[in-house]
Amino acid sequence: MRSRLLRSPHPALHRLPLALTLAAALCSCETESPTGNPTRETLPNGAVLVRYPALPAIDSVGPLVTEAHVDLWIGTFDGDDPNYIFGGIRGVQAASDGTIYVLDFQAAEVRVFSPDGEYLRTIVRYGEGPGEILEADGILLSGDTLIWINDRSQMAIIGVDPGGEELRRFDKPVRSYIGIWDGTFDNRGRYWREILHMDDGDEYRPPSGLETFEFRHYYKSYDLSNGMLDSVYTGDVTTRRYIFETEGGGGSQGIPFTPSNLTVVHPSGGFWQANTASYRLTRADESLDTLLVVEAAVRHYPVTTDDRAAYVEDLVERRPDLRRVAEAVETLIPDHKPLLGTVFVDDKGRLWVERTTPGDTPPFYDLFTEDGEYQGSVRLAFMPVPDGRIWVQHGNIYTWVVDEFDVQYVVRASVS
Repeated sequence: MRSRLLRSPHPALHRLPLALTLAAALCSCETESPTGNPTRETLPNGAVLVRYPALPAIDSVGPLVTEAHVDLWIGTFDGDDPNYIFGGIRGVQAASDGTIYVLDFQAAEVRVFSPDGEYLRTIVRYGEGPGEILEADGILLSGDTLIWINDRSQMAIIGVDPGGEELRRFDKPVRSYIGIWDGTFDNRGRYWREILHMDDGDEYRPPSGLETFEFRHYYKSYDLSNGMLDSVYTGDVTTRRYIFETEGGGGSQGIPFTPSNLTVVHPSGGFWQANTASYRLTRADESLDTLLVVEAAVRHYPVTTDDRAAYVEDLVERRPDLRRVAEAVETLIPDHKPLLGTVFVDDKGRLWVERTTPGDTPPFYDLFTEDGEYQGSVRLAFMPVPDGRIWVQHGNIYTWVVDEFDVQYVVRASVS
């Protein structure tokens, strides 16, 4: 086995064995928490409300909780083959036969690896010609025959086949920058991307202190079959930030642990929506008529003194001149953490609901069908990238991890 193909934790990855140790410690704490019998009732508008009196605790073990362990690593911290060195991963996708596609933002390449992690070829490279990219920040695999790549520099979404030949291209209906592309395609061949709009605009220099403001949240769609654009208003988004002034001008800081609204497109149509402050998930159609509500009782975690101190220390370490700002923001932090993290829909149409976990505990997800039936939970036995982005395809989780030397590794973990 070549050293660059790491199928077990490399000695340099000190953070990852720590995550495995944490997971093992958690598993030894409790037996399975019963979910109880969910109740179903029909609401006056015809929607179905499903209530779960309990879901497994994040530190529980048993048949309802699957622990996802890494079974494949791709990457190296040294070596003479640059194809195993990643400078800025922005997406990992997998075909039904296990072939893995990795987008590297820094190299402006899409590399292909076998199910065993062997480098096969590079199908997309830097450039402005057909099938070439400049600044791509995300990929999505449609079936096994079309790979969509979001190139923010060319303001285009480019579709290539597994050999890298460009088959399709369209201008982005929403032109915005984000760390990792979060656009999606539904089963009708429509591309969806969210957009926020503020009616009154943003003051150039708002007064110092806490500011609360609202955006209108939309999802804009582009129909690949006829080029039609449409948009759906999905509600208002309220957020808070702390405005400050400095000798150099000023800026703003978000308030940690503030709840937020979540909306994701369901591939078969409509949306899943939630507010992270409560375990309440709503599935609605494209007219925003509620079809299903899922509620569950789970543990609420307090914001600890250590959490508050860590926020202040982190900001001051990066900006020593903002100590007073950090201390002011600390007083605005809520007493409890949000119940939910991210939500997304996998390739089987199941909704993955991430629960907030304390400290450096690995992520924990609950799975539901589109009818609100609980399918079990998944605990990661490793710590993914800082923003928690994972993709679930063909019974596996794909993402990447970073070691203490900022070396990036693509990883795969089975959940089947």
